[in-house]
Amino acid sequence: MKKAIFIFLIFIFIATFILNGCIHKKEEKINSGIYGIVTIGPITPVQKAGEINSRPYKTTIIVKSENGLKQIAEFNSGDDGSFKVYLKPGRYILESQKTSDPFPILKPMTVEVEENRFTEVNILFDTGIR
Repeated sequence: MKKAIFIFLIFIFIATFILNGCIHKKEEKINSGIYGIVTIGPITPVQKAGEINSRPYKTTIIVKSENGLKQIAEFNSGDDGSFKVYLKPGRYILESQKTSDPFPILKPMTVEVEENRFTEVNILFDTGIR
């Protein structure tokens, strides 16, 4: 009887060890990506010298693969327009979230992320005001 309990305990130990290895996979640490500010402008039809004609913009941005076929991530800029997104090294396309409104417009942007670096990206939405 003691031998059966001993074998059972060894079996439980081995099964736990194997399952623990399957469940706790090593997490890949990403130390690269993009950061910056999202703005919208122009906000007035006439811009005077020395005046800023844009403002921070809170919105959702879609990150797609270089060929534009696969969505990689989605992020929101803050109230102040700022954002920071962790991405693996590579080339990506940034697009606005699709809406039925024609404005504001963001032309798709290509960004390159290098290993162990954050690329600064300033995203400007066009209001269409002229």
